[in-house]
Amino acid sequence: MGNFENLSIEQRYKIIFDENQKLKKRNQKIEEQNTQLLDIIENLSEGVMFANNKGDFINVNQEAKRLIYKSDIGINIADAFKNIEVFDILGNQLPYKDFPSVRALRGEKSKNVKIFVCHPNKEYFAEISSTPIYNADGDLTIIVSCFHDITETINQSREIEKQKKELEAIIENIADSIAIFDDKGKYILANKTSRELSLSSYGSLDNISEWYNTSEFYDTYGKKIDSENIPANRVMRGEEFKNMRMIVKTPSKTLQIDVNGTPIYDSNGKFILGVLCSRDMTDYFKHEEIIRSRYEFLNRMVNTFDLPVARLSYKDFKIVDINRKAFAIIELINSSVKSINKIKGCKIEDLFENFKKSEYYKCLDEVLKDKKIKYLNKKALTLNGNQVYFNIICEPVFEVNGKIREILILIIDVTPEIKSNIVMEKALKVQGEFLVNISHELKTPLNVIFATSQLFSMYCNSGSLDDKKDSIIKYIASIKQNSYRLSKIINNIVDLSKIEAGFYKLNLSNNNIVEIVEEIVVSLTNLTESKGLNIIFDTDLEENIIACDIEKIERMVLNLISNAIKFSDRGDEILVYVKNENKFVEISVKDNGIGIEEAHLDMIFDRFRQVDKSLSRNAEGTGIGLSLVKSIVELHGGNIYVESEFGKGSKFTVRLPKEKVLYENMIYSSNVRGHDENIKIELSDVYS
Repeated sequence: MGNFENLSIEQRYKIIFDENQKLKKRNQKIEEQNTQLLDIIENLSEGVMFANNKGDFINVNQEAKRLIYKSDIGINIADAFKNIEVFDILGNQLPYKDFPSVRALRGEKSKNVKIFVCHPNKEYFAEISSTPIYNADGDLTIIVSCFHDITETINQSREIEKQKKELEAIIENIADSIAIFDDKGKYILANKTSRELSLSSYGSLDNISEWYNTSEFYDTYGKKIDSENIPANRVMRGEEFKNMRMIVKTPSKTLQIDVNGTPIYDSNGKFILGVLCSRDMTDYFKHEEIIRSRYEFLNRMVNTFDLPVARLSYKDFKIVDINRKAFAIIELINSSVKSINKIKGCKIEDLFENFKKSEYYKCLDEVLKDKKIKYLNKKALTLNGNQVYFNIICEPVFEVNGKIREILILIIDVTPEIKSNIVMEKALKVQGEFLVNISHELKTPLNVIFATSQLFSMYCNSGSLDDKKDSIIKYIASIKQNSYRLSKIINNIVDLSKIEAGFYKLNLSNNNIVEIVEEIVVSLTNLTESKGLNIIFDTDLEENIIACDIEKIERMVLNLISNAIKFSDRGDEILVYVKNENKFVEISVKDNGIGIEEAHLDMIFDRFRQVDKSLSRNAEGTGIGLSLVKSIVELHGGNIYVESEFGKGSKFTVRLPKEKVLYENMIYSSNVRGHDENIKIELSDVYS
């Protein structure tokens, strides 16, 4: 200082100026460092907040604002708390005074405090540490709080805890016994099945040796297993094994169990844990014994049963065993078979020609696929020149694990039953013939009715019975109309019975089918007009000669048109169309009447089946007309099908082959009625 006083003014000024420059540079550097520090703090991934000893904010970085505060945080901590709610990690609301930053104002340090923040815009977990900072005089001047978002960590921890509980629940309730123990034999985990197996409760379960000390262990041959070779000790000395089967005798019961053991090592190769997985096989072996007894029974049954029985192996169908009755059948089918012993072990396909293509092989294959009993009923075989019939039962025989072990074949002779049915069918045929005859007899009184009505007509026309002429004419018309109906019913029944009995014959001759159908349609014009219907005939060919029975074709077409008339209303149209279709001629009758429901389409050609069975149905009929039509068509070598939409109409199509006969059958029916008379009979249901 003394030296400074001896200096000149210029020298003094220079020294002061230099010191000021140094101080200015030092302050500038401090300012730069402060700016850098603030930039670092501002861009930290953790939130940082500085406040003075009154709680007024000095600096709050962006992450701190995002986590705890808002951009409009105010001037102090109390202002910031107006916008948030804070809870501890257990969900208890945290009072303002206990918030770590507020505690720091009281001089308290807080480290890694986990909180849950309810912000107006989001909710999240955070970890906060706060500390007070003192000056040289020991006065609190600043507090610093650091925040860290731990939402993802908390969520992951909760998910891990959830999965842990789920895994523990699965392990606890799994059917197998699972036990985990350390290198001292102390249980780390034992599930419910393991605790039940060791006859201990979870609370009293401590060391695996407790179970071994109170039980005896034997192998499957009944030899006692020494302590060194019990499962837990094998695992603890590093052995890994599977399916160690042993018998365990406890004070209360005897068990048969299978055990798997696995040792677990740390990174240094040191044993740390042992895992035992055990399964109680007691019931399994009991079931196996039952099945073994069943097989012994099967063996005895095969040899003593009074029915043919055979056992086939799975899957190759080799003969395991066969009794003498079944062998006798095979011997009759395959004469090269010499003895039972020689065919045992043979594949069944080697004993029968084309066996794999037969329905018997298909039946066995279905047994394997479906694992169910399969039946083949009324199978015919010719043995020693005699026709015999069998019902065959193929039953799978299962092992304990549910897999097929063998197939048991049982053969039942049903020849007497089948032959009785054949006799019955012949009797029914005779019954049908009787129906034909009795129906013929019923025609006699009908002819009398016809004759009487004709006589009445003659009297009326000649002037007799003039007083009651109108009534008599009305009655005569009614008699004739009902006579036609009866005649049609009887004709249909007789013809159907003849068809079933095989007596119905066609009088085939070569005729122009187009002309036949057209004449029928023309003859019905007056009838359809009287009912307000329009009937149209159309064709794409003028002539087509085919072999047909004119009378039967006429009945067929009239029946189809009759149905169309029955189920049509005034103003409706009926179209009859004949067209060429390759090797066939198609005759179709189409109407736009009420149509047929789809559910009834498959049954309308059945005998005695009617779509409308009510007593108040709109049209008469016996339900045998379409069945007869189908039979007539099929006798001509053709077919018939129907297309219909309910409420829009129906279309019946007949396909007849375009074939001719070399020799025409000129024998005609003894029916002496004319064409018009036949029409009245066939359309008796629709005449009024």
